[in-house]
Amino acid sequence: MQMVARIQPLRQSGCLRRFLATIQSHKAWGWTGLCVYACAVTFPHQQVQDVVGHLAERFTLKRLYQASVALALIEGVALTALFFVYARHLQGKAPRRWLTSYWLLSFSVMVATWRLFTANNTELVHYPQYFPEGVALLALTLSAADSIAWITLFAAFDEGFQYVFLMRGRAAPFDFNDVYMDLAGAAAGIVFAMAVLGCERSAVDRGWAKRILTKPGIILNLAIVVSGIALWASGKMALYDAPGSSDYWFSLSRLSTPTFWYFSPVILGPHHFHELSPVEGPILIISTIALFALLDRNLRISSPILAARDRPEFRRK
Repeated sequence: MQMVARIQPLRQSGCLRRFLATIQSHKAWGWTGLCVYACAVTFPHQQVQDVVGHLAERFTLKRLYQASVALALIEGVALTALFFVYARHLQGKAPRRWLTSYWLLSFSVMVATWRLFTANNTELVHYPQYFPEGVALLALTLSAADSIAWITLFAAFDEGFQYVFLMRGRAAPFDFNDVYMDLAGAAAGIVFAMAVLGCERSAVDRGWAKRILTKPGIILNLAIVVSGIALWASGKMALYDAPGSSDYWFSLSRLSTPTFWYFSPVILGPHHFHELSPVEGPILIISTIALFALLDRNLRISSPILAARDRPEFRRK
């Protein structure tokens, strides 16, 4: 009877919380579904661009941009309302303050990214596109730092596919702007998932930094950074393309920027936008990962569903 009494509140938890707990309990299926989703939103990129171009011809670019902003605002308001529904039930003031601060920070980053790095308003789709990936990764890893590190890899794969295949032969950079937009959308998804699953204040100890640095996603990102520095130092990788030179294997940009803080002279949307350089982009991304690692330092997932998922009595229910 006591066991039934403990399990009964778990049945009354929200459907979304149970769904995320299921992802955590079935990681193989969760990772498979995540990879399928990532491929589904990456490979049809050109087809999506063609559809957007058709809509622009039919309704004009101005109306398309206005509709994109309207949809983004509606999604933001709806998700914020839902976030606070879950955040209200968190135990203790500290988790609510941390998650609310990072939720607002995520949207502030989106606004700043829109103002500085976004070529046109149709690119606002990056935020809702990567929001579900952030939610799923938090459920899989139970770590904000590990989740956003994995998002960096998925986003880099997305932009790498475009840079190598879709933009081949064009004067274009590896698009760190889009990678950072992906990170901003996923960051909101990570915070949202933490509110849904529930979290509590974590005791800070001296080993927190080591635990974060040994997360698989963090290790892979650090390995890429170290490899990139080694390839650049050895001359096998160039930051900017040098036509006619065969000394390096690949470059991170086929567009040489004339100034450090470079703004594109072409207005493709509501304003000029800054093109992140092959140096600025990685520094900004690493800084963002470090910022979200503070969530791992101060909070831990405490969902009663996750705590009970391995009980035979709960699995039978």
